[in-house]
Parts: sequence; structure tokens; C-alpha cells
Amino acid sequence: MNGRARIVVTLIIFAAMLVLVIVRPRRWNEAWWTMLGAAAMLVLGLVSPREAVNAALAGKNALLFLLSLLALSLLVGKSGFFDWAAIRCARIANGNARALYRNAFVLGAIVTAILSLDTTAVMLTPVMLAVVKRLKLPAAPYVVLCAFVANVGSLALPIGNLTNIIFADAFHMTFAAFAARTAAPQLVALATTYALLRWHFRRQLPNRFDGQSLPEPASVVPNRAYFLVCVTVLVVVLVGYFLAPLAGLEPYMIAFAGCGVLAIAGLATARVHIRAAGELSWSLFPFVVGLFVAVQGLENLGIVAVSSGWLAQMRPGSPEKLLAAAGATAFASNIMNNLPAALVARSVLLRSHAHMATVLAALAGADVGPIVTPFGSLATMLVLALARREGEAVRTREFVTLGLWAAPVIVVATALALALTFALAR
Repeated sequence: MNGRARIVVTLIIFAAMLVLVIVRPRRWNEAWWTMLGAAAMLVLGLVSPREAVNAALAGKNALLFLLSLLALSLLVGKSGFFDWAAIRCARIANGNARALYRNAFVLGAIVTAILSLDTTAVMLTPVMLAVVKRLKLPAAPYVVLCAFVANVGSLALPIGNLTNIIFADAFHMTFAAFAARTAAPQLVALATTYALLRWHFRRQLPNRFDGQSLPEPASVVPNRAYFLVCVTVLVVVLVGYFLAPLAGLEPYMIAFAGCGVLAIAGLATARVHIRAAGELSWSLFPFVVGLFVAVQGLENLGIVAVSSGWLAQMRPGSPEKLLAAAGATAFASNIMNNLPAALVARSVLLRSHAHMATVLAALAGADVGPIVTPFGSLATMLVLALARREGEAVRTREFVTLGLWAAPVIVVATALALALTFALAR
């Protein structure tokens, strides 16, 4: 296969794979399409078997961390934690509908930071929609809130997003170092997002709601002992992430240890059964591995070399370079999904020996930027799909229109906050 044919075939396979992942013909799982895309690239010689194995092994730590987070979220969910937290948010609002919206946003940001954006999408979204429906409040502002906060709130810690785990592993960032660099940009991103959402939905959010129909938060906790163990384990695991490097441990080992404690406590209190393992999203792993291999095919076209050269021409750590890096990954994320965009960005940044500020700016674009198209991130797709299943669909046109003006504001504010963080640290 000559050079031109190789480029055309690779791009066709990659584009077809992305379209099939988004459309999901016959409702086949997304993993089928990424694995088929990877297989096609292997069969046609666009990716060698050795390159495929290396691409998968390069993400080993990220996949192990992903597994530990999925298991931790599932076990915490068995305690009734998410129902309890959502009802507690409504109770604290004391009939003030706008305070409830603020509380829901803060809860979403916390859950995303400590349990990942997919947990917010899969576990918190349906619970929050159930509360909103019970209170007879408009659901659209909350659907958009969950989609936005799941993405925008995922920058704070390595565990917030699979893209973070991949970058932290590739660039050897400790949990503490990552958190220290992203704390201020994350707060700026969240504050900007909340302000924009409140303004956008100012006419749809009523002033008051009747909270008489809400149950007591304690009533949705099936077993108080297991609930308390879950809360305790979450706190200990979060602290353990920061201390893990001191003991020479990978952070996912801490998460797995927490899962072990919760599994034992869950079995002892009859809140967890062995069959719960089947509830994990196992298909996410072949989905990610398939993407790793397919992106390798894309990288073999020389995209990484060209992009690295462009990046090297800009002044290291300059605000314009950070804005360009964040803008590029945000744009790519909304076109091809943030995970493949982050994988390509990782290779570009490694090859160009990019400054850490540029690395985090590119990551910020992939985290906070995928809020324009419904397929910008898996979390966005999950939130919108769950809302449709509950009969609370948000029109694609409305979502894209909001994202088109909100995303650039959020990405620019985040990148500038990151630039200021590094400037002050000099």
C-alpha cells in the first residue's frame, strides 16, 4: 500500500469507527466498533502487532486505575450514598430552587473529582433527575448541569477522568503534584461554568419548590453500618492517593484496597453479592484498548511529527501556547471524542518534550472542552442517553448552541488560570 492510499484508508477506518461508536447501529456496544477498527488496521498492516501490544501496554496503569474506580463507585452506590446526597442537597436548599441548582452543581463537582466523571454520568444523573421530577422542576437545566459538571469538574485530580490518568502516567506526575497544579484552574473552570449555566437557565429555574414530598435522607440508606464504612473508606482512599508515592505504591493499589474493604463490609451486611461483579462496565476496557490501537494507526501517518514541530515553534509556557494547546484538544475532542484526542495529544507532547504547563493545558482542553457536541466525551453521551431513557431529552441543537459559546469561554478562562498558576510558581 503506497503512502497516499495508506493515509486515505487509515482516515476512512478511523472516521467510520467514530461514526459507528456514536450511532451504535442495532445498539451494539461501543467496544465492538473500536475493536473492529483496531482489527481492520492490524489486518491491513496500518498498525503492526508489536505496535498494537505496545499501545495497549502503555495504558496498563490507566486501565487498572479505571477498573479500581469503577469497582469503588459501584460499591459506594450499593450504600445508597448517591440517593442520600441528592436528597440532602434538596433538603439543604429549603425550598429555594436556585439554591438547589447550586447544590446539585457542587455535588456533581465533588462526585466527579473523587469518583470520576463517569460516576457522575451513570450514578448521580438518574438520581438527580428522579429528585427533580419528584419536585416538579424543569429537568433540562439539570441534564445540562450533569453533562457540563461531569466534564468541567474532572480536572482537579488524576482520578477525575481517564484522560487525567493517562497523562499523569505518561508524564510521571504524582497525585499531589497534579492536584497542586490543577487546583486553581479547576476552581476557575467550575466558577465560570456555574455562572454561565445560571445565566443561561435564568428564565427556566423557578424561585421556589415544594419539598414536602421528599423523604428523609436517612430513609434511602439501606444499611447505616455499610454507609458509614463507605464514607470512611472514601476519605481514607482519597488521603491514600496523596501518600501512595511515599510508600512506592501506584494510586490504583490504594483504590483496590478500598474496594477490598468495601467488598468485605458489603458481604457482611448483605449489601453486596458476588454477582455484583457483573454490574461493572467491563465493555469499557475493550473499548479503550481498541481506541489505543486505532489511534496508533492515526499516529503512524506522521500527524504526531507535524504537530510536534508546530508546538516546538511556540515560546515554552507562554499564555498563547497554553491557549493554543487547550483550544486544539478541546476542538479535537468535540470532533473525534476526548479520549482519542487526548491519546494523540499525549504522543505529540511526549515527542516535543513539552513544558508541563503545555501538557496540563492540553489536558484541560480535553477535560473541560468536550461540551459542544453530544459525542465530545463518553460522559456527555451517557448523561444525554440516560436523560432520554427517563423521558427528559435535551434537543441536540439546544445543547450544541449552548456549548458553542460556553465552551470557548470556559476553556480560555481555564487556560489563563493555568498560565497564571505557573507564572506565580516561578
